[in-house]
Amino acid sequence: MEDNNSQGSFWNPFTPTARDIKRTEVLADKNPVIAGVLGLFLMPLAWIYLNRGVNNLKILVYLMLASVTLGFLIGVTSKSEADVNPIAEKTSIILGFAGSLAMTIENIRSVTLARERLSSK
Repeated sequence: MEDNNSQGSFWNPFTPTARDIKRTEVLADKNPVIAGVLGLFLMPLAWIYLNRGVNNLKILVYLMLASVTLGFLIGVTSKSEADVNPIAEKTSIILGFAGSLAMTIENIRSVTLARERLSSK
């Protein structure tokens, strides 16, 4: 039996992995608030708390690719090095915030989807 929540691309960090589906009861017992707070402030502890990190690592890879791409574009389009530093600094802050937010949402979503899978059985 395949769950509707498990369908999707392997590269999509917001779809449950096969391991998440197998561990539905364990994930459903976790508190989504704790998972979210840990995900926002202490990501490694969120990985330990939920005993999962694959989807968060996918998000990190996407952020690194975005960072390299934006860094290249900023370097190519800027006229001097003095222009690069403020733009690069703001870009890194925005990417860091977006990454933290995406990982927090993904952790909360994993617990919520596990609870939905458990209640639909």
